[in-house]
Amino acid sequence: MAERLGHRRVLGVYAHPDDADVGAGATIHRLVREGAEISLLVATSGDAGGYEAEGQEQISQVRRLEQQAAAAYLGVSEVVFLDGFADGHVAEGSGLVREVVAAIRRWRPSLVLSMSPEYNFASVAASHPDHRAVGRAVVDAAYPASGNRFDYRELAAAGLEPHEVDEVWFQGHKETNHLVVVEPDDLEAKVAAVRSHVSQFRDLDGVEGYVRRAAAAAGGAGAATTGHADGARTGLEQPALAEPFFRWVLH
Repeated sequence: MAERLGHRRVLGVYAHPDDADVGAGATIHRLVREGAEISLLVATSGDAGGYEAEGQEQISQVRRLEQQAAAAYLGVSEVVFLDGFADGHVAEGSGLVREVVAAIRRWRPSLVLSMSPEYNFASVAASHPDHRAVGRAVVDAAYPASGNRFDYRELAAAGLEPHEVDEVWFQGHKETNHLVVVEPDDLEAKVAAVRSHVSQFRDLDGVEGYVRRAAAAAGGAGAATTGHADGARTGLEQPALAEPFFRWVLH
């Protein structure tokens, strides 16, 4: 039987609606299935997204609703959108580290899921400037700011006491050192979540195919290089399915 991932409270920190679902949807569903409570913090509403000029003034609301629908498929407890960060210009805003610190102190997770702070030349989409800006903010928030009672003292004064994160798993990183094996039901939940983002994907069937192939490829790579990927069971009749991360262990 697969070993449990062992996290009871998890915070996902992402740049846009759909980021969590595409990169970590199956892992999120597995964590929830194992009893974790998960909150998503989304820096922007994806206001520069979509493809059609008609209705663009409503795209923020559309994408917020799409993310809420996706989160319901995965079993996410809450979705929080930040204000003041424009899609495509997150790095130009201010106060993002403080927002992430506040979210960590409020939710008090052992695990944070987020996006690579480094450019990955093998993946243009993973290297979006907003993704990297969010990843960098998570790095700075996770250590040392969220656990330092003498930093962001106004948060402690407001009741948000310091909290230390145990691990951060980055998706889209140029290196992979952690594979999370998922079950077919986890993948199906991810597919449903990804397909919720109708405004962002012109070819939903094509995106679904990519998601399924990527999960199979990651699972196969883990089995081929290590004999099994993290959390896998031996003797499975179906091929292994997995999602890749760069795992940063702080404690």
